[in-house]
Amino acid sequence: MIDSSLKVKLHTHGWLILFNSLIAMMIASRYFTFLPELPSDSLGIFFIFASTFSQMSLLAGIAGLVTLPLIFLPTALRRFLQSGTAALGISILIIDTFVFAQYRFHINAVVLDLILSGQIVSFPWLTWLMVVIGVSALWLGEWLIIRRLDATPLQQKTLSRYFLALAIMTLLSTHIVHIWAAANAYQPVTQLKRYLPLFYPATANSLMRKYGYINESAIAQQKALTLKSKSDLRYPIEPLNMVPISKPTNILLLVIDSWRADTFNADNTPNLWEIAQSGVVFNQHIASGNSTRAGIFGLFYGMPGTYWHAMLANQQSPLIIDRLQQLNYQMGIFTSAQLHKPEFDQTVFVNIDNLRISSSGESPSSRDANLVADWTTWFTQRDTQRPVFSFLFFDSPHGYDFPSDYPHRYEPMLSEINYLQLDDDSDPQPFLNRYKTSVHYVDSLAKQVLQTLKSSGELDNTLVIITGDHGQEINDNKLNYWGHNSNYTDAQVKVPFAIVAPNMNVEMVSKNSNKLTSHQDLVPTLMENYLGVKSPINHYSVGENLLSEIPERPWTISSDYNGFAIITNESILEVGAGGQYELLDKTNRPLKDQQPNFDYLQQALEQLSRFNR
Repeated sequence: MIDSSLKVKLHTHGWLILFNSLIAMMIASRYFTFLPELPSDSLGIFFIFASTFSQMSLLAGIAGLVTLPLIFLPTALRRFLQSGTAALGISILIIDTFVFAQYRFHINAVVLDLILSGQIVSFPWLTWLMVVIGVSALWLGEWLIIRRLDATPLQQKTLSRYFLALAIMTLLSTHIVHIWAAANAYQPVTQLKRYLPLFYPATANSLMRKYGYINESAIAQQKALTLKSKSDLRYPIEPLNMVPISKPTNILLLVIDSWRADTFNADNTPNLWEIAQSGVVFNQHIASGNSTRAGIFGLFYGMPGTYWHAMLANQQSPLIIDRLQQLNYQMGIFTSAQLHKPEFDQTVFVNIDNLRISSSGESPSSRDANLVADWTTWFTQRDTQRPVFSFLFFDSPHGYDFPSDYPHRYEPMLSEINYLQLDDDSDPQPFLNRYKTSVHYVDSLAKQVLQTLKSSGELDNTLVIITGDHGQEINDNKLNYWGHNSNYTDAQVKVPFAIVAPNMNVEMVSKNSNKLTSHQDLVPTLMENYLGVKSPINHYSVGENLLSEIPERPWTISSDYNGFAIITNESILEVGAGGQYELLDKTNRPLKDQQPNFDYLQQALEQLSRFNR
């Protein structure tokens, strides 16, 4: 016999699971508001409703099972812990919808690492205060529900049984539908699975093949697009052929995190714009990724960011860094953000001794000022008989930050960024004005760097590269995207890019200024023109030499943490790690009744596998 008090506690626990399942379903419905458009077929609509009902019921049920031992605790402690864990679970789900709203991926270990390291977004104290208040309010609400259930247990057993039966039926139907969709590469269903957290619907392609219920051609096409992260490297394809350099040129990379292409101009960045006029500005430049990891990776490796995991596993230094060290360059790596996450200290800069890992300061703007001060000291104390390679990576625009006493050039301006208040109806102009002020501040720091070079007499013997690692969207396409690493529209991947070089044939190079160019072009440009590498470019890069006349390029590759995209002037073919793809216009909306250009796709797949054995 079950003790009557224990029976009441079990009863309360069961109804608490049901209530929180319904709450979770209402919250989870928000994920599907970020669909570019609802599925036009009834199967897709059914999958949305069935998967949401079953997945939220399942998550609530698992949480209820894990917390079941709490019913054996004294009443006050039980209520406190039951309500606390329920409130925490609901809070995490709510926060995840905000993360998904801006980035279109869910909270996971990688995301937590990046948030904690400041790589995705840093939250002001007001946001944290709102989170604390919200969690506390949820906790109180859950506690009141438990107390009410304890005092007056609900007796609607039929309702709870119907709910359980419906949860089981929707769970089975969700997985059955997905098994069929996966066997037929039916993307109106398979693409929907990424919208729910911790959702891993079943596949059974082997069984479906046995009974002849599989679309082999569609599966083969999807398999060809699947990213293969575990592979042996063949980098370079053949040992590089190099010639001596009698007088190496100094190289300076000025890179700004989250730099939008439309803020590179005489008004917003007067100092960088002025020096760029003595070189060439590339107007259609696409970053190799919509995140820092992929953007910096493409700049230094000259290949798509999909090779990141292979390079990290092998701790493979980029060939351009190896060549710079062979030529006895002094390596000045000065970054505002730390180099542990992403693991640039184990990839791009793995072979650099005494690597400067981060800058000091309590804010992005103070760290940017610190990196300039440290670089100036380092450059002043350099060995003047050796060439210099400098990489300065600023972070202020990534955090929309500038010193408190910096002039407010653009108004009206947000006093701070509160991501929890952003939605599709938020006015982007105050947000953009704060961003533009942070870019203007970095330009003032770049002025100090350029003046140091000029006063030292080294500016005329320095190749200057000006660019960003990726862009920054401020709801440009009215789809509630704020930030980066969430799509491949121009707002997130089109960045400034300028080359100012000694003795450069500006007239000839200017012929490339309106062609589609990429971060992946920097490595072959430097290798061929300044570092004495005579090997064919395709032995070590997928890029082009920008200082020679390049062919018209109809497409280029950009990547994120999980997949990649083939970007043209008219469209975006976004491909997930599992091979699922979606053809989008330049505003990230589906292109109906159109097929991808499979010639471009075949060429892209060659680039994605070129350096694998």
